[in-house]
Amino acid sequence: MVIVGSMVIESSRVEWCMSWWRTLRGRDTAARHLDRLAVAAERRGHRGVKLYPDRSSAVPFPMLLFTVWGPKEDVGVLAMARAIPGGEWAYFDLFAEPWLPFAPCRDAVKAADQVAALLHHRMYPGTFPAVS
Repeated sequence: MVIVGSMVIESSRVEWCMSWWRTLRGRDTAARHLDRLAVAAERRGHRGVKLYPDRSSAVPFPMLLFTVWGPKEDVGVLAMARAIPGGEWAYFDLFAEPWLPFAPCRDAVKAADQVAALLHHRMYPGTFPAVS
C-alpha cells in the first residue's frame, strides 16, 4: 500500500501502472523480445508476421501475429511483449480474454512451445488440451 497525500493506493496497482509505463517506454525492448520469439517459433515451423510501429503507424506497440489457416476457420495468436511487475517482461496473447501472460520473455524457446500449443488447441480444441 502506498500513501500519496490523503490517497491510499494499492501497491499492486502502482506496480502494474509502472509496468505499463515501462512497456510504453520500452518499445525497442519489446521488439527485441519478439524477434527472439519469432526465431524460436520459426524453428518449430510457425512463421510470425512482425507488426512493428513506426512514427506514422496505427499500431501502438510491437506485435507478432501467428496464424494457421484451417478448412473451416482460421486461428491465430497475436503476441505482445509487456513489462510486468518485478522488472521482468512477459509475452501476452492479445486474442485471449483476459490478457494473461503465456510465457516469460527470458525463455523464448518455452514461449515458442506455448505459441505452438495455443495454435494447436485453437485449431483442434477437442484434440489438444487447453493451455493455461
